[in-house]
Amino acid sequence: MRLLKTALISLFMIGTAAFSFDGDTSWTTVAIYDNEMPENVILNEKYNGGHPKVLDYVFVRTRTANLRDLPSTKGKIIKKFNYDAKLKALEKIYDYGNYWYKVETDKGETGYISSMVVRKRMFRFEKALDKINELENFITKEMEEGREVVSTNSYVPNPNNVDFKREKDKYGTSLDQNIVGWYGKEKIYVPDRSVLSIVERGDKTSKVHVASIKEPLVIENKRISRNPKIDKDFRKVVAIDIENQNLIIFEKNEDDKWEVVSYVYSKTGIESEVGFETPKGFFIAPMAKYIMPYNSEVGEKQGYARYAIRFSGGGYLHGTPINYEEDANREFFMRQKEKTLGTFTGTRKCVRTTEPHAKYLFEWMVKAPNKSRNEQVPSENVMFVIF
Repeated sequence: MRLLKTALISLFMIGTAAFSFDGDTSWTTVAIYDNEMPENVILNEKYNGGHPKVLDYVFVRTRTANLRDLPSTKGKIIKKFNYDAKLKALEKIYDYGNYWYKVETDKGETGYISSMVVRKRMFRFEKALDKINELENFITKEMEEGREVVSTNSYVPNPNNVDFKREKDKYGTSLDQNIVGWYGKEKIYVPDRSVLSIVERGDKTSKVHVASIKEPLVIENKRISRNPKIDKDFRKVVAIDIENQNLIIFEKNEDDKWEVVSYVYSKTGIESEVGFETPKGFFIAPMAKYIMPYNSEVGEKQGYARYAIRFSGGGYLHGTPINYEEDANREFFMRQKEKTLGTFTGTRKCVRTTEPHAKYLFEWMVKAPNKSRNEQVPSENVMFVIF
C-alpha cells in the first residue's frame, strides 16, 4: 500500500509543476507513509522486548535540526532536535526545488524538517519475504535437479587485525575471509558461508551456482562445507536490510507460512581500518558463542559482545559491544550505543542488535546448549538473508 501511494503521487508529479513563493503555502506531496505493516505480512511477535514504535521514520544526521511549522526555511521553528533523534515520517514534500518531511514527534507534535538534515528509514517486510522466497526457490529447484546444496567455508580467524585482503571484485565484495570463484578468467569473490549448489564436481574443483551470484563459478572443493547440512524445509530466517539498518526475524508456522516474530533496529558494517561492509547474499549460520571477545586496531584485548551468531567470516549478529574499561558503567554505555541503531552503519562487519534481543535469537537458534562450552551448534538451519 505504501509503495502504491508513492507511485500514484509520483505519476501526479510528472504532470504537475510545483512552485512556491514567499507567502505562498502551496506545495506538493510526493509520498505518504502510513506506518502500517502490509496486510499480507503475518505478525506473531515472540520476542517480549518490544519493537520500534514506527515503521517509517527519519533520523537527524547533523548536529542539530529544526522542526518548522511550514516546509520552508521561512517557517517558524517549533522545536530543535539533536543528532540521531528519530521522528515518525508522515509525508515527503516537494517545495520549490527542495524536499521536506512532514513528521510527528513522540509527543504527537507535527511539523516539517528539511531532507538535508535527516535521512529516511523504513521496514521493508515485503522485500524481505521476496528474498526469502528467492532462497527457497533456489534450494528447491537445485535439489529437484539432483544437485547437492551446500555452503562455503573459508573463515580464518584474524583476532589481531593484520594483513587484510582488501582487493574487491566487480560487485564490491572483498577477498578477505572469502574465496575466489572463477568465471572464465574473471575472479568473483564468494563470501564465507554462502549457499550454493554443486553443478559439476571435479577432483579438485567444482562448477557451482551461488544463490546470490548470477554467474556460474568454479571453486576449490576444499572450500565446500556440508556442515550444517542444508534442509530445503528450513523454518527460521534472519533478514537484514543494510539500506535501512534494521532486521526482521521470520519463522514458518504450522501452515507453512512465514510469520514475523520480531523486528528491530540494527547496525551493520562499514569499510574502515579494521572493518568491512556487511556482505549481501544468502548464508547459513554455522555456530554461535555466548561471549565474543574482540581486539583493538593494534591487536590488544579491547572488549566483548554477548550472544553472537556467526553468519559469514568474522561477521556475527550480536548484542551491544562493551569495551572492558566501560564495564564499570555498562548500562550507560549500552544505552548510548543502542541509540545509534537504525541510523548509520558503523560496525567492523557484524550486525549489532540490543543484548536482550541477541539473547532471544541465541536461544531461538540453540535449543539444547552445552553450557560448559562457549561455542554452540544450531539446533536447526537458521538462514541469513542480507540485502
